[in-house]
Amino acid sequence: MRKAILGLLVGVAALVLVTRPDWADNVVNFSFHAFQDSRGVTVLAPVGSLDKDFTDRTVLRMKFGVDAITAASDSCARCHPDGRQMQHNYFDASVQHKFGNLKVEAGGEISRENFYASDTAMISVSRDFNKGNTTIAGGYSFQYNTPTLHPSQNTDTQLSHDMYASVTQTLSKSTILQVTYDYNRVSGYQNSPFLRTPVNGTMLLGNVPDIRNRQALAVRIRQALPADTYVEADYRRYADTWSVGSNALSLGASHYFGPALLLGFNYRWYSQTGAFFYQPFYTGSPLYYTGDFRLAPFDSGLYSGKMVITPNLGVWGMPKGTSLSLQYERYLATTNFQAATFSFGIRVPF
Repeated sequence: MRKAILGLLVGVAALVLVTRPDWADNVVNFSFHAFQDSRGVTVLAPVGSLDKDFTDRTVLRMKFGVDAITAASDSCARCHPDGRQMQHNYFDASVQHKFGNLKVEAGGEISRENFYASDTAMISVSRDFNKGNTTIAGGYSFQYNTPTLHPSQNTDTQLSHDMYASVTQTLSKSTILQVTYDYNRVSGYQNSPFLRTPVNGTMLLGNVPDIRNRQALAVRIRQALPADTYVEADYRRYADTWSVGSNALSLGASHYFGPALLLGFNYRWYSQTGAFFYQPFYTGSPLYYTGDFRLAPFDSGLYSGKMVITPNLGVWGMPKGTSLSLQYERYLATTNFQAATFSFGIRVPF
């Protein structure tokens, strides 16, 4: 499977070479993200991407990113009590082709970090109906993951199947509604080799079920208002076979202050129930136990502000249409976890 995914990415790269594209329609994006949380974890992440129209029917997308982590979020207390420096590299590519009103996209991703390897293959289709006012889409992705059971060099296997279907409907000239259903099945090793939890007073590596089925239903609406103002609202309901359930509501607004400046703000509220086997500590002989804080019940809020600048004459001598973006995010959870992310990006059309 890993060879098949690599072959898919090689095929995408080969398409770049044999089609002799006209590079006049390129869009190149570069962004840099700086993240820090209340546990002392710092992540510095440069990301580059390319969108290329080879013809009026074929589009290539490529992305490469690096996450440099100064202290591991999941730290093995026996080996690295102060955290473990890590690096996460990933590359993904996909090709989309139009067959009339039908769009087909295929691609994959290769992801590597210190104690985790992941390879993904995906395919999706979408079709426009009702003179382009209705779009029905669906897709499938397969992920082959290989976690390292640190501190040993042994590895295990995790398989993930993800399917989704969506309907996007233009309700009026200023309103768009989208409904999406997602189903995910994960099998194999799903524990964290870094986190331990107290069982009868002894810190033990967790033990969790090896099957997890997830479902999510999301509703999104985008509304344009007079005076170049836009509002958006998203709601997502999630449930899985580990009894983790969540509700997420996001509200946002953005406004153009002339053609060169866009300011926006977004707030996301999130509430989650815990897994059926989650406890702060365990007694007796429990079958399942975990120290994974992501399986605990909690509420959180995410505040985001962004600014996009698109000068009329370009940026630093770059082509007209080049834009700069700045974004700041503040995350607060009832578990006393806090995080802040600052992002800078540049988009250059060619």
